[in-house]
This record gives sequence, C-alpha cells and structure tokens, in this order.
Amino acid sequence: MTDWWDYHLIDFLLFSTRVYYRLFVSFNLAFWPVNLVLYLAGAVLVYRGLRGGRLFQRGILVVLAVMWAWAGAVFMGHYYRPINWAVPYILPIFAFQAVIMVLFSLRKTPLVFCWRGDFSSMAGVALLILAIPVYPFFSVLAGHDVLAAELFGSAPDPTIIGTLGFVLLMRGTWRWLLLPAPVLWCILTSLTLWAMDQDIAWLPLVAAWLAILGGWMDAKSGVTRKPEATSPVHLNRAQRGAADPAGLVE
Repeated sequence: MTDWWDYHLIDFLLFSTRVYYRLFVSFNLAFWPVNLVLYLAGAVLVYRGLRGGRLFQRGILVVLAVMWAWAGAVFMGHYYRPINWAVPYILPIFAFQAVIMVLFSLRKTPLVFCWRGDFSSMAGVALLILAIPVYPFFSVLAGHDVLAAELFGSAPDPTIIGTLGFVLLMRGTWRWLLLPAPVLWCILTSLTLWAMDQDIAWLPLVAAWLAILGGWMDAKSGVTRKPEATSPVHLNRAQRGAADPAGLVE
C-alpha cells in the first residue's frame, strides 16, 4: 500500500500539459470573437480607469465581473471541468468575485481607480502590463500553438492577475474584500502549473504577493481610510473641487 507522502502534485492531475493547452485552443476557436472583444476591453479599462470619471469607474467593476463570470462559467465550467476534479469546488470562487464586484459598482460612493504614484500604483500597472500585453506570449514561448494563447478577459490566469492590478489601483474603503478570491486562485493555479513543470508557475504567486504587500502598505499609510469630513458625499460642488481637484477621493 502506497503511503500518502509518496504522492506528488502531478499524481493529482488527470491530464497532461498538452491536454491542458489544447483546452485554450478549443476555447479560443469556439469563442474567438467574444474572447478578442473581452481582451481589447481590458486595454480600454486601463485607459479609462487611469483617466477617471465616475460613470467609467462603476463600469470597470461591471466589466471585470462579466470577465470573471465568462471565465468561470464557460472556460472553467465547460472546458476545464471534465478533466479537473477540483473545478466544481473552485467555481464558487468565480461566482463570489463576480457578485461582489457588481455589488461594489452599485455603492453610492464607488471605488475609484487612480494613479497615486506609490508602491501599489506601480505594482498595479506592472500586473496589468503582465496580464494584458505580455501573458498571451507565454504559451507561444513555451512551444505551444499560438491559438493556445491565454487572453485577459476570458482565460482565468491573466484575468485574475489583471484584476489584482486593478485592485491595487483602487482607492476607497472595503476594496480589499476583492482580494481573497484572486489570491486563492493564484495559489491554486501556481500549484497546477508547477505540477506540469511550467516555467510560469511562479508568476501568479508573485502577483498575489504584490497584492498583499500593496494592501498592507496602503493600510499602513492610511490610503484605505478617509476623514468623514472630507468625503465628497458631504461636500457641495465648490467644496468638493477645492478638497479634491483631481476627483480621486472616493
């Protein structure tokens, strides 16, 4: 009888690396117009998020929620579930994240995306660059079909790394409720990639570490707290402009 310590991570996978990346080929071929639109929407989200505007601030969270729902329901539920026994236990993570982002978008005072010039902002932009223009090339560099590219907005890994980037760019109370689900996925997917001996296995863990570190540094510097007296909800238009000329306070 084999002892439990004789097992390795690869023993828990019911698929090979080739089968795993073939899933993305099938997924991209079946839904290439939708996946491409979601991918391009990611670049628009970054541009609009850094420019500001209350309507677009709410819209960013809604679009991110759609991306999580799409990656969870379609890729995870339809393509990944048949080969991975753990997917049914993971799907609630995607559902929770999509719902909570919609709820945040409905708040009276929405979360605000902005460049603050601090560690979190720089780490957030770095993660967005990694997730959107860079990540699709990793599968090609690893020798897989170009159609196996993992695209932000539809493939889980770049979508979730990009989400961490957006969270680091947010300003407002309770925003760190958006962190647990992405961080948990980063740990799970890193273990999967490590079991398949993929060189990028460390990237999701680095993304999770940057998000946690950024959250801790923001909490220490008081970014997540704001005095009630200067809240734009309680100021008239003239006072609001004087207190926050850039329009960056939640």
